[in-house]
Amino acid sequence: MTSETKVGLFTFFGLALLGFSIFMLGNFTISKGFDINVYFKNVSGLPAKSVVRLNGVEVGRVKELKIDGARVLAVVRINEGVIIYKDSRFAIAATSLIGTNYLQIDQGTAASGILEAGDSVNGLSLPSVTDMVADTMSTINNLAASIADNGKFASDLSATLENLRMLSGNLNELVFSLRPYLSSSMQDVSELTKASKQLMDKLDSGDGLFTALVEDKQMKEDVQSTLANVRQVSEDAKKFIGQMAQFRIFWEYDARYQPDGNLTESDLAIKFVPANGFSYYRFGISDMGNRDNAPKNDKDFRGKPNQIDARLGLYNKWADLQVGLIRGAGGGVLSLRPFYKAEALPLKTFSVYGEGTDFGRNRVINNKLFDKPKLAVGARTMITKNVGVGIRYNELMEKDARALQITGNLSFEDKELASLLGIAKLAN
Repeated sequence: MTSETKVGLFTFFGLALLGFSIFMLGNFTISKGFDINVYFKNVSGLPAKSVVRLNGVEVGRVKELKIDGARVLAVVRINEGVIIYKDSRFAIAATSLIGTNYLQIDQGTAASGILEAGDSVNGLSLPSVTDMVADTMSTINNLAASIADNGKFASDLSATLENLRMLSGNLNELVFSLRPYLSSSMQDVSELTKASKQLMDKLDSGDGLFTALVEDKQMKEDVQSTLANVRQVSEDAKKFIGQMAQFRIFWEYDARYQPDGNLTESDLAIKFVPANGFSYYRFGISDMGNRDNAPKNDKDFRGKPNQIDARLGLYNKWADLQVGLIRGAGGGVLSLRPFYKAEALPLKTFSVYGEGTDFGRNRVINNKLFDKPKLAVGARTMITKNVGVGIRYNELMEKDARALQITGNLSFEDKELASLLGIAKLAN
């Protein structure tokens, strides 16, 4: 055997031994810590060796994943010195919408005790993205079938739109009848301004009949002061009318359909948008209808109907923040538009939002105690200038009440009502 052959064989066996060692030691770690067992119904794509975070801080790794009967067992290695309480919440989270999954631990309370090595806990299994998409498509089909069959949702929506058309028609007739008087008043203001200027010029020059009437110096000063005030009032009126031209009013109708339980909700609101370019005011009624307080079925966790909704909004090109009384409870809504620079309307108006209300909630609805804030997330877009659609995941903090909802929105600008309110304010 030549020396080259010996070197080659030595190199081959060395590489083979190195590869075998790496394979055998792949699941070995020298970091100090302890293992706990977390059981899930579905790990939703959580990989082995993924990060474990306690309140956002990395505290360990997922050591192993294996099937244990109808459940999935995740063996979790926790770093030495980390304290985790027994009532902590274990859930699968993601770094972003398309990011890597990891195991998130929300710390519990000290009164429940401390998890020790070998202890077992149950993790929170959330629906996968695939399941949510499938549910969404099924829901959209059910909604389309309901509308096509002239179901209750379609008839309620048709009746609401008919009432809005009647209200808009009455306002149009009122504004049309006031339009001649408004035009005449503006012409009178312009003529009064012109006449006052001419009178002031003559008084200053001392010419004409006016001089004879105001030979008294004090009287001349009084007349000049009065006419100056008239001119200032007319200029203020023109400025105010110019501002009112930029004042906008919108009617908004929001509908929410929950397939799980065949439940519907609807809101009607009016939005006032001043000319400052960054704020608005929204007032309305949430969950309209004559529904009594008796639940429709075991999935019905809706609140009381006909609640006051009053919000202050702040906005720019890419974000919208609303705070105030939201569906009868204090809270806020934050919306983000990541594609606001796009040309296509559905993409330009696409937004994701989070909603939090009723932070001190502590009451029983349909034989279930609700003692956590009402949180929801969703996405929506406008498919035309006046029609929008979206999806919403409601009651995130209440496991038994979580529900997927399909949302719809109708919005149109009421220019006649804006003009009418401008006239009333000018009269005051």
